[in-house]
This record gives sequence, structure tokens and C-alpha cells, in this order.
Amino acid sequence: MKLSRLLAGVGVAVLVGFAGTACTTHAGAAAQVGSSTIDTSKLRGIVERGLAAASTVPISQSGQSASSALNPPELQRRALTTLVQLNLLTEEAHRRGITLSEGDVAAYYQAYAVLQFGSVRAFEQRAAAAGFDQRDVSVIVRSGALESAISDQISPRLLATDAETRAQYDSIIDQVGRIPLSYAQAKPYLARFIVTDQRSAELRPVLARAEKADPISINPRFGRWDTDQFAIVAADGTIASRPAPTPTIQTTVQS
Repeated sequence: MKLSRLLAGVGVAVLVGFAGTACTTHAGAAAQVGSSTIDTSKLRGIVERGLAAASTVPISQSGQSASSALNPPELQRRALTTLVQLNLLTEEAHRRGITLSEGDVAAYYQAYAVLQFGSVRAFEQRAAAAGFDQRDVSVIVRSGALESAISDQISPRLLATDAETRAQYDSIIDQVGRIPLSYAQAKPYLARFIVTDQRSAELRPVLARAEKADPISINPRFGRWDTDQFAIVAADGTIASRPAPTPTIQTTVQS
């Protein structure tokens, strides 16, 4: 599957699946996945750091910063979506006996950044423009690495051909020049990235069962869970959908 909606609009595609929704009753919780709670304070930290990161990225020659173009409630929803997805994927990986070392995640980080954006720096700059600090981009990448590992278990033969991976690698070199990955290093990742849509289709029913095992509930202050997008969306009649809302999270970066 593709990486989550966290960087929607900056080149990272939406994660699609199936899930149910309910309203969490846990004090101080932004969401709950099964018995695990995602604290509002954790979400607040991601949003505040993200706005600070975006303030350093100009989006036009006028000098306007990327943070001025961000919608804090939407940023909250995207950040919380990825935290929920990561929790669900982690539980599913645990049930399947799948473990990833920090080295595995770091290798996936470099491969994804280089093969999709041309460099780690370019990837992190796009993330900052979307409102995510470098330390929080690791949440996105870990989700992607877990998705890939689970897909490897359920669809081990669903890979691009040697000819397809070679052609894609050569195309990347033509576009961005030399990259810090040899073809041999890039090939395993390209073989999976190229057939992302097909792997995604195979993973959907697995995630549907995972959600039943660990039901997802979202604090309605932040929106509602959308079963088709596998993401949090604004809900009518909630703070998340009102114009100029009173923030439920402190979204102003303190000086």
C-alpha cells in the first residue's frame, strides 16, 4: 500500500482500506485503536512542531511561509490519521510475527525518499511544507515499512519484473542524476513501489479484519473515521468542520 494521507498534496498518496468508527469515551484521548489510546497531547506536539517546520519553508518568491497556507484542523486530522494507521498496522504486524528493526525502517526511509523524491532532503522539505517536522516524518515512514512487510507476507510474489525495475531506476537517474542507491540496492524497493496499487488491493481485506480486531474510535472534536478512505475526515456539526474554529489543540507555535 502507499504511504498515508499525512503528506497529502505533496506527493505521498492516500492509504485506502476499510474500517468502522465510534466515539472514544477516554478522557484526554484523541483516538483509540482497540485498547490503545492516542493522547491529545501527542497530537498537539506533532501539530505544533509541524507548524514551526512549515514556517521556515517559503512557498513563493514573495517570502510567504508554507505555514500560512496550512489549515490547522486539516493538519490535525492528517496527523491523527497516521497515528491511528500506525497503531493498527503495528498490532497487525505483531499478530503475524512481523518485526522491523530500526535499521529496517531507516533503510526504507532512505529508499522511499530517494526513489520517490530524489533525495532525503527533498522528501523532508516537502514534509515540512506540508506541516510535519523531521522527527514526525518517521511515523509516516514506519507505517509505510509495516505496510510493505505485511504485504510481503500476504502477497510474496506480487512484485514488478526485472525489466520494470531497471527501467524505473534508469528513469530516476535521468531525472535527478546520481543517487546514493545502486540498482541492486534500489531493486527490492522498486519491485514493490511499482505495483503499489495491486499490493494495496490485496491488503485491504487484511486491514478490514484488523480493524474488527482493534476497533477504531475518534474523538468527534477531530472529525470522524471514513471507512472508504481509511482516514479521519471533517464531520458536520463538529469543531473540525466549522469555519474559523476554536482550536481544540494549541496550534500556535510559542516563541
